[in-house]
Amino acid sequence: MNKSNEVIIQATYPLSGTLTIPDESNSTFPAILIITGSGKGDRNGNLKKMKMNIYKDLADFLTLRGFVTLRYDKRGTSQSGGNFLETGLADLIDDAVECIKFLQSHPKVDNNRILILGHSEGALIAPAVFNKIPVSGLVLLAGAAEPSKDLLPRQNELAYAELNRKNGIKGWLIRTLKVTEKARKQNSKILTKIIHSDKAVMRLQGVKLNAKWLREIYAYNVCDYLKEVTCPVLAITGEKDIQVPPEHAKLMAEMVKGEAEWHIIPDMNHIFRKYEGQHTMLGLLKEYKSQLNQPMDKELLDVLGTWLQRNTN
Repeated sequence: MNKSNEVIIQATYPLSGTLTIPDESNSTFPAILIITGSGKGDRNGNLKKMKMNIYKDLADFLTLRGFVTLRYDKRGTSQSGGNFLETGLADLIDDAVECIKFLQSHPKVDNNRILILGHSEGALIAPAVFNKIPVSGLVLLAGAAEPSKDLLPRQNELAYAELNRKNGIKGWLIRTLKVTEKARKQNSKILTKIIHSDKAVMRLQGVKLNAKWLREIYAYNVCDYLKEVTCPVLAITGEKDIQVPPEHAKLMAEMVKGEAEWHIIPDMNHIFRKYEGQHTMLGLLKEYKSQLNQPMDKELLDVLGTWLQRNTN
Protein backbone atom coordinates (compact mmCIF):
# COMPACT_ATOMS: atom_id res chain seq x y z
CA MET A 1 0.00 0.00 0.00
CA ASN A 2 1.02 3.60 -0.58
CA LYS A 3 2.21 5.40 2.50
CA SER A 4 0.46 8.63 3.54
CA ASN A 5 1.98 10.86 6.22
CA GLU A 6 0.77 14.02 7.91
CA VAL A 7 3.64 16.54 7.79
CA ILE A 8 4.41 20.10 8.89
CA ILE A 9 6.27 22.42 6.53
CA GLN A 10 8.14 25.14 8.40
CA ALA A 11 7.33 28.33 6.49
CA THR A 12 6.49 31.80 7.87
CA TYR A 13 3.69 29.94 9.64
CA PRO A 14 3.59 26.14 10.01
CA LEU A 15 1.82 24.59 7.02
CA SER A 16 0.00 21.31 7.50
CA GLY A 17 0.29 18.87 4.64
CA THR A 18 -0.09 15.30 3.44
CA LEU A 19 2.90 13.50 1.94
CA THR A 20 2.26 10.31 -0.03
CA ILE A 21 5.03 7.85 -0.88
CA PRO A 22 4.76 4.93 -3.34
CA ASP A 23 4.87 1.47 -1.82
CA GLU A 24 8.48 0.57 -2.54
CA SER A 25 11.38 0.47 -0.11
CA ASN A 26 14.97 1.63 -0.48
CA SER A 27 14.20 3.91 -3.44
CA THR A 28 13.92 7.55 -4.31
CA PHE A 29 11.05 8.81 -6.45
CA PRO A 30 10.12 11.80 -8.57
CA ALA A 31 7.92 14.19 -6.56
CA ILE A 32 5.03 16.52 -7.31
CA LEU A 33 3.94 19.52 -5.26
CA ILE A 34 0.20 20.14 -5.68
CA ILE A 35 -0.77 23.84 -5.39
CA THR A 36 -4.51 24.29 -4.94
CA GLY A 37 -6.94 26.87 -6.30
CA SER A 38 -8.07 30.09 -4.62
CA GLY A 39 -10.29 30.40 -1.57
CA LYS A 40 -10.51 28.58 1.76
CA GLY A 41 -10.65 25.02 0.48
CA ASP A 42 -8.34 22.56 2.22
CA ARG A 43 -5.45 20.48 0.84
CA ASN A 44 -7.93 17.89 -0.50
CA GLY A 45 -9.99 20.48 -2.37
CA ASN A 46 -12.86 20.47 0.11
CA LEU A 47 -15.03 23.22 1.55
CA LYS A 48 -17.31 22.77 4.57
CA LYS A 49 -20.40 22.09 2.46
CA MET A 50 -18.73 20.78 -0.68
CA LYS A 51 -16.36 17.82 -0.58
CA MET A 52 -14.79 17.54 -4.01
CA ASN A 53 -11.53 15.76 -3.05
CA ILE A 54 -9.98 16.78 -6.37
CA TYR A 55 -6.45 17.15 -4.96
CA LYS A 56 -6.66 13.98 -2.89
CA ASP A 57 -7.82 12.09 -5.99
CA LEU A 58 -4.98 13.59 -8.03
CA ALA A 59 -2.47 12.67 -5.30
CA ASP A 60 -3.76 9.07 -5.21
CA PHE A 61 -3.53 8.82 -9.01
CA LEU A 62 0.04 10.18 -9.04
CA THR A 63 1.26 8.06 -6.13
CA LEU A 64 0.03 4.88 -7.83
CA ARG A 65 2.19 5.89 -10.79
CA GLY A 66 5.32 6.15 -8.69
CA PHE A 67 5.37 9.78 -7.54
CA VAL A 68 5.82 11.20 -4.07
CA THR A 69 3.17 13.92 -3.70
CA LEU A 70 2.78 16.82 -1.28
CA ARG A 71 -0.44 18.75 -0.86
CA TYR A 72 -0.96 21.29 1.92
CA ASP A 73 -3.45 23.59 3.57
CA LYS A 74 -2.75 27.15 2.50
CA ARG A 75 -1.76 29.74 5.07
CA GLY A 76 -4.65 30.48 7.42
CA THR A 77 -6.85 27.62 6.17
CA SER A 78 -7.83 24.32 7.79
CA GLN A 79 -4.91 23.10 9.94
CA SER A 80 -2.21 25.55 8.78
CA GLY A 81 -1.05 28.55 10.80
CA GLY A 82 -1.52 32.20 9.87
CA ASN A 83 -4.51 34.36 8.99
CA PHE A 84 -6.23 33.71 5.66
CA LEU A 85 -7.61 37.26 5.37
CA GLU A 86 -4.14 38.75 5.91
CA THR A 87 -2.45 36.50 3.35
CA GLY A 88 -1.31 37.99 0.06
CA LEU A 89 -0.40 36.40 -3.26
CA ALA A 90 3.33 36.89 -2.56
CA ASP A 91 2.85 34.98 0.73
CA LEU A 92 1.28 32.07 -1.16
CA ILE A 93 4.23 32.02 -3.58
CA ASP A 94 6.73 32.06 -0.69
CA ASP A 95 4.89 29.22 1.07
CA ALA A 96 5.00 27.09 -2.07
CA VAL A 97 8.77 27.72 -2.31
CA GLU A 98 9.15 26.36 1.25
CA CYS A 99 7.16 23.27 0.22
CA ILE A 100 9.59 22.64 -2.63
CA LYS A 101 12.48 22.96 -0.15
CA PHE A 102 10.72 20.43 2.08
CA LEU A 103 10.57 17.96 -0.81
CA GLN A 104 14.22 18.63 -1.71
CA SER A 105 15.27 17.66 1.82
CA HIS A 106 13.21 14.45 1.95
CA PRO A 107 15.23 11.21 1.69
CA LYS A 108 12.63 9.54 -0.56
CA VAL A 109 12.67 12.35 -3.16
CA ASP A 110 14.91 12.51 -6.22
CA ASN A 111 16.00 16.17 -6.28
CA ASN A 112 16.44 16.12 -10.04
CA ARG A 113 12.81 15.16 -10.60
CA ILE A 114 10.59 17.55 -8.63
CA LEU A 115 7.59 19.06 -10.42
CA ILE A 116 4.76 21.44 -9.57
CA LEU A 117 1.12 20.75 -10.42
CA GLY A 118 -0.97 23.89 -10.03
CA HIS A 119 -4.73 24.20 -10.47
CA SER A 120 -6.51 27.51 -11.15
CA GLU A 121 -4.79 30.02 -8.81
CA GLY A 122 -2.15 27.32 -8.27
CA ALA A 123 -1.47 27.35 -12.03
CA LEU A 124 -1.19 31.15 -11.90
CA ILE A 125 1.46 31.17 -9.19
CA ALA A 126 3.42 28.06 -10.26
CA PRO A 127 5.55 30.01 -12.80
CA ALA A 128 6.40 32.57 -10.10
CA VAL A 129 7.41 29.73 -7.76
CA PHE A 130 9.63 28.35 -10.55
CA ASN A 131 11.22 31.80 -10.84
CA LYS A 132 12.29 31.58 -7.17
CA ILE A 133 13.19 27.89 -7.02
CA PRO A 134 13.55 26.07 -10.37
CA VAL A 135 11.96 22.62 -10.70
CA SER A 136 12.06 20.01 -13.46
CA GLY A 137 8.51 20.46 -14.78
CA LEU A 138 5.23 22.37 -14.47
CA VAL A 139 1.69 21.02 -14.92
CA LEU A 140 -0.71 23.96 -15.29
CA LEU A 141 -4.36 22.93 -14.97
CA ALA A 142 -7.08 25.51 -15.72
CA GLY A 143 -4.57 28.36 -15.71
CA ALA A 144 -4.53 31.68 -17.56
CA ALA A 145 -2.13 33.57 -19.80
CA GLU A 146 -3.07 37.19 -19.24
CA PRO A 147 -2.77 39.83 -16.50
CA SER A 148 -5.15 39.16 -13.60
CA LYS A 149 -6.56 42.69 -13.96
CA ASP A 150 -8.03 41.50 -17.29
CA LEU A 151 -8.97 37.96 -16.23
CA LEU A 152 -10.94 38.75 -13.06
CA PRO A 153 -13.24 41.47 -14.50
CA ARG A 154 -14.13 39.13 -17.37
CA GLN A 155 -15.51 36.62 -14.89
CA ASN A 156 -17.68 39.37 -13.37
CA GLU A 157 -18.89 40.50 -16.80
CA LEU A 158 -20.02 36.94 -17.63
CA ALA A 159 -22.16 36.95 -14.49
CA TYR A 160 -23.59 40.42 -15.29
CA ALA A 161 -24.47 39.28 -18.84
CA GLU A 162 -26.27 36.23 -17.45
CA LEU A 163 -28.28 38.41 -15.09
CA ASN A 164 -29.34 40.65 -17.97
CA ARG A 165 -30.50 37.62 -20.00
CA LYS A 166 -32.82 36.28 -17.31
CA ASN A 167 -36.42 35.81 -18.42
CA GLY A 168 -39.78 36.43 -16.80
CA ILE A 169 -40.57 38.74 -13.90
CA LYS A 170 -37.09 38.25 -12.41
CA GLY A 171 -35.43 39.38 -15.65
CA TRP A 172 -37.81 42.33 -15.96
CA LEU A 173 -36.99 43.45 -12.39
CA ILE A 174 -33.24 43.10 -12.95
CA ARG A 175 -33.40 45.29 -16.04
CA THR A 176 -35.90 47.79 -14.64
CA LEU A 177 -33.97 48.27 -11.38
CA LYS A 178 -30.65 48.31 -13.28
CA VAL A 179 -29.25 45.68 -10.94
CA THR A 180 -26.21 44.84 -13.08
CA GLU A 181 -25.23 48.50 -13.62
CA LYS A 182 -25.42 49.12 -9.88
CA ALA A 183 -23.42 45.99 -9.09
CA ARG A 184 -20.74 46.95 -11.62
CA LYS A 185 -20.40 50.45 -10.11
CA GLN A 186 -20.38 49.10 -6.56
CA ASN A 187 -17.68 46.52 -7.33
CA SER A 188 -15.59 49.14 -9.12
CA LYS A 189 -15.87 51.46 -6.11
CA ILE A 190 -14.85 48.68 -3.70
CA LEU A 191 -11.87 47.70 -5.89
CA THR A 192 -10.69 51.33 -6.12
CA LYS A 193 -10.80 51.64 -2.33
CA ILE A 194 -8.81 48.45 -1.89
CA ILE A 195 -6.18 49.33 -4.51
CA HIS A 196 -5.58 52.75 -2.91
CA SER A 197 -5.27 51.29 0.59
CA ASP A 198 -2.32 49.62 2.29
CA LYS A 199 -4.40 47.62 4.76
CA ALA A 200 -4.15 43.82 4.75
CA VAL A 201 -7.83 43.43 5.70
CA MET A 202 -10.67 45.88 5.02
CA ARG A 203 -14.29 45.86 6.13
CA LEU A 204 -16.50 47.09 3.32
CA GLN A 205 -20.30 47.03 3.52
CA GLY A 206 -20.04 44.90 6.66
CA VAL A 207 -17.86 42.24 5.05
CA LYS A 208 -14.19 41.62 5.84
CA LEU A 209 -12.15 41.34 2.65
CA ASN A 210 -8.59 40.07 2.09
CA ALA A 211 -7.49 43.41 0.63
CA LYS A 212 -3.79 42.50 0.45
CA TRP A 213 -4.51 39.46 -1.72
CA LEU A 214 -6.87 41.44 -3.98
CA ARG A 215 -4.29 44.21 -4.48
CA GLU A 216 -1.55 41.73 -5.26
CA ILE A 217 -3.64 39.56 -7.58
CA TYR A 218 -4.70 42.64 -9.59
CA ALA A 219 -1.07 43.73 -9.90
CA TYR A 220 0.06 40.22 -10.88
CA ASN A 221 0.82 39.31 -14.49
CA VAL A 222 1.50 35.58 -14.92
CA CYS A 223 2.88 36.27 -18.43
CA ASP A 224 5.97 37.92 -16.91
CA TYR A 225 6.80 34.60 -15.24
CA LEU A 226 5.64 32.24 -18.02
CA LYS A 227 8.15 33.89 -20.36
CA GLU A 228 10.98 32.90 -17.99
CA VAL A 229 9.99 29.22 -17.58
CA THR A 230 12.67 26.95 -19.05
CA CYS A 231 11.48 23.50 -17.86
CA PRO A 232 8.99 21.21 -19.66
CA VAL A 233 5.38 22.40 -19.29
CA LEU A 234 2.02 20.67 -19.67
CA ALA A 235 -0.99 23.02 -19.91
CA ILE A 236 -4.50 21.54 -19.76
CA THR A 237 -7.91 23.21 -19.56
CA GLY A 238 -11.40 21.84 -20.02
CA GLU A 239 -13.45 22.90 -23.03
CA LYS A 240 -16.39 23.66 -20.71
CA ASP A 241 -14.34 25.73 -18.22
CA ILE A 242 -15.88 29.20 -17.93
CA GLN A 243 -13.73 30.38 -15.01
CA VAL A 244 -10.71 30.63 -17.31
CA PRO A 245 -10.56 30.80 -21.11
CA PRO A 246 -9.81 27.27 -22.45
CA GLU A 247 -7.77 28.68 -25.34
CA HIS A 248 -5.24 29.99 -22.80
CA ALA A 249 -3.82 26.46 -22.51
CA LYS A 250 -2.29 27.00 -25.96
CA LEU A 251 -1.12 30.52 -25.07
CA MET A 252 0.65 29.27 -21.93
CA ALA A 253 2.45 26.58 -23.91
CA GLU A 254 3.51 29.10 -26.57
CA MET A 255 4.75 31.60 -23.99
CA VAL A 256 7.25 29.44 -22.10
CA LYS A 257 10.85 28.87 -23.17
CA GLY A 258 10.89 25.17 -22.33
CA GLU A 259 9.37 22.29 -24.26
CA ALA A 260 5.60 22.56 -23.89
CA GLU A 261 2.43 20.63 -24.64
CA TRP A 262 -1.17 21.80 -24.37
CA HIS A 263 -4.59 20.13 -24.39
CA ILE A 264 -8.21 21.28 -24.24
CA ILE A 265 -10.23 18.35 -22.89
CA PRO A 266 -13.70 18.01 -24.50
CA ASP A 267 -16.68 18.64 -22.18
CA MET A 268 -14.45 19.00 -19.07
CA ASN A 269 -15.17 21.78 -16.58
CA HIS A 270 -13.04 23.58 -13.95
CA ILE A 271 -13.19 20.71 -11.43
CA PHE A 272 -12.11 18.06 -13.95
CA ARG A 273 -15.54 16.53 -14.53
CA LYS A 274 -17.42 15.93 -17.77
CA TYR A 275 -20.43 18.24 -18.01
CA GLU A 276 -22.77 18.40 -20.96
CA GLY A 277 -25.33 20.82 -19.52
CA GLN A 278 -25.45 24.59 -19.94
CA HIS A 279 -22.63 26.27 -18.01
CA THR A 280 -23.34 29.57 -16.28
CA MET A 281 -21.24 31.64 -13.87
CA LEU A 282 -24.29 32.06 -11.63
CA GLY A 283 -24.98 28.32 -11.60
CA LEU A 284 -21.44 27.03 -11.05
CA LEU A 285 -21.87 26.12 -7.39
CA LYS A 286 -25.01 24.10 -8.16
CA GLU A 287 -23.21 22.42 -11.10
CA TYR A 288 -20.19 21.47 -9.00
CA LYS A 289 -22.34 20.15 -6.14
CA SER A 290 -24.20 17.91 -8.58
CA GLN A 291 -20.90 16.29 -9.63
CA LEU A 292 -19.32 15.45 -6.28
CA ASN A 293 -19.74 11.69 -6.76
CA GLN A 294 -18.61 11.65 -10.37
CA PRO A 295 -15.11 10.40 -11.29
CA MET A 296 -12.36 12.67 -12.54
CA ASP A 297 -12.16 13.00 -16.33
CA LYS A 298 -10.37 9.92 -17.73
CA GLU A 299 -8.85 11.79 -20.68
CA LEU A 300 -7.26 14.31 -18.32
CA LEU A 301 -5.68 11.51 -16.29
CA ASP A 302 -4.50 9.69 -19.44
CA VAL A 303 -2.83 12.83 -20.82
CA LEU A 304 -1.28 13.65 -17.45
CA GLY A 305 0.02 10.12 -16.90
CA THR A 306 1.55 9.88 -20.38
CA TRP A 307 3.28 13.28 -20.15
CA LEU A 308 4.69 12.57 -16.68
CA GLN A 309 6.06 9.20 -17.74
CA ARG A 310 7.78 10.78 -20.73
CA ASN A 311 9.21 13.71 -18.74
CA THR A 312 10.40 11.97 -15.57
CA ASN A 313 12.03 8.78 -16.87
